Amino acid sequence: MSTTLTTPAAADWQELQRRGAHHAALDALRDLLRRGSLPPHRLAAAGRYIARQLADGVAGPVAARVRIVGECTTSFLVPLLTGEAWGRGTALSVSEAAYDNMIQALAQGPADGGVVVLVPWLRRLLADDSRDAAQRIADELAFLRQAHELVRRSGARLVQVGYDWLGAGPWGYHLGARHDGAVRLVREVNAALRAALPVDAYFVDLEQIAGQAGRERFYDLRNHHWTHQPFSDDGLVRLARHLWAGIRAVTTGPKKVLVVDLDNTLWGGVVGEVGPLNVQLGDSPDGAAYREFQEHLRQLARRGVILAVCSKNNPADAREPFAKHPDMVLRLADFAAFEASWDPKPVAIRRIADTLRLGLDSFVFFDDSPVEREHVRQALPEVEVVEVPADPAEYVRALEEGLWFEAVEVTADDRQRAAQYQAEQQRRAAQADAGDVAAFLASLDLRAVVRPVDEADMQRVVQLLGKTNQFILTTRRHSADAVRDLLARERAIGLTLRLCDRFGDYGLISVILAVPDEQRGADTLRIDTWLMSCRAIGRTAEEYFFRELVTQARIRGYRRLLGEFIPTTKNALVADLYPRLGFAILPDSPADVRRFVLDLDAEPPLPPTYVCTGG
Repeated sequence: MSTTLTTPAAADWQELQRRGAHHAALDALRDLLRRGSLPPHRLAAAGRYIARQLADGVAGPVAARVRIVGECTTSFLVPLLTGEAWGRGTALSVSEAAYDNMIQALAQGPADGGVVVLVPWLRRLLADDSRDAAQRIADELAFLRQAHELVRRSGARLVQVGYDWLGAGPWGYHLGARHDGAVRLVREVNAALRAALPVDAYFVDLEQIAGQAGRERFYDLRNHHWTHQPFSDDGLVRLARHLWAGIRAVTTGPKKVLVVDLDNTLWGGVVGEVGPLNVQLGDSPDGAAYREFQEHLRQLARRGVILAVCSKNNPADAREPFAKHPDMVLRLADFAAFEASWDPKPVAIRRIADTLRLGLDSFVFFDDSPVEREHVRQALPEVEVVEVPADPAEYVRALEEGLWFEAVEVTADDRQRAAQYQAEQQRRAAQADAGDVAAFLASLDLRAVVRPVDEADMQRVVQLLGKTNQFILTTRRHSADAVRDLLARERAIGLTLRLCDRFGDYGLISVILAVPDEQRGADTLRIDTWLMSCRAIGRTAEEYFFRELVTQARIRGYRRLLGEFIPTTKNALVADLYPRLGFAILPDSPADVRRFVLDLDAEPPLPPTYVCTGG
């Protein structure tokens, strides 16, 4: 029986729109956009339609608000960014400030958080005046630092677009990079701007993006002179894609898991037919391309991307090349999950998600088979599917162009992720051998270190705030500056928890931010934020952390703890956390926020935990 799937005919979303079937039209658009099936002129129309449906409440709740503030015309970017995000499963409300009015727009804009995208242009930098290169760069940086401060005050996250040169200019290509030419000025101001960015901001490297596409294709000088909008249609689409990658990086963070096939993906040939020593790797042109792809995946793993295998294969055959082929770059230990079976790939990917305790919206799938890709697209729409080219020499580029793993920073915890998941596999084996849960937890020798939030851990704290979805009580996505502002309040408490056991280090896995409650008085401490990485769920780390919070609250003279739970589609895991810890629900809780209180004077019994103090 054939398992071949055919791609369903793309619905005409404009016809659905005309018939008033807006939900169907939006679904059709999401499918078309994620496949990259719309040309640029239709992308803009699609983005405008999505924006209208968002404004009317038809497209569901807005996930994030984005304001583009530019020194060139940015109105053409608004619908393209809206459409790009919609195709990636996110509803963005995108607006723009008045043209070339950056400081005034930021000073007068609403302080409602969200994301601000700053798009500078070259006018001041390349002005024909007496300033030397150093002074021009210093002036430009001072201007943008003023803009960054206004963004900080608004509580927004920052995506900063860099500068680019449109041509070599009068100095030419050789001298322009040495004297006061455009190339030198752009490169030096970009380097200074990167260094001056806030810790949780994202830099969109316009020079690199335009260079990758080719400046003659990326820019449209006629547009620039007529409308002060310098980008071509293709350039606008590429820029919108990179802006979305930056917005995702500063809000929810990058994708977490890359799931790869084996035969004709990690190596050439079918291992079950040619054997583990005869798959293509290393010598031939195709073999070299497969090896280069493996090198790229190994580097992704070293910076924190989780690798997993999903292959239709006999399990023993699938594993043999990793142990026997001399040119194999990756090893079995590089994969956090390894699914080799004859089950449908969507079934196997769901098992991987269960093993890793991660949502499917964290996954990217890479498979050379168009049939398997289409099956995953249809069965698991949350998973991003790479459109894999026929030539393995293009595999790395195809993966890079998706921008799925763009991140603000790579932390020490990210670099340890592969080792952490290897340790988790050992824990699971130990759990299977243990008589019961209590015996297993006792055998782990769990040890924790709690310490105040500080600058050394700020990047990791902000990263957890952005990407944690399951164990998170309020889903408040604070920026680094917002965290600092919270902790600057008198008698505020900010704590981090690091955990380890006999198998390895979990890293920094939990954060609590708590402040005096303004409504109930100075003796009530309100837990503004409490989150924990999914790696530590079920280890009683939350009970240990709660004990530490109670101790710190009493030291500061608090008599009550106030907890809040804001339900989402993903955090049902912690819906009963506060009642389980002895809190009582407050009868005046609003419908969208459940509030709980704990009387510290009553000496509430502290919950049991298998975690002890010690690094």
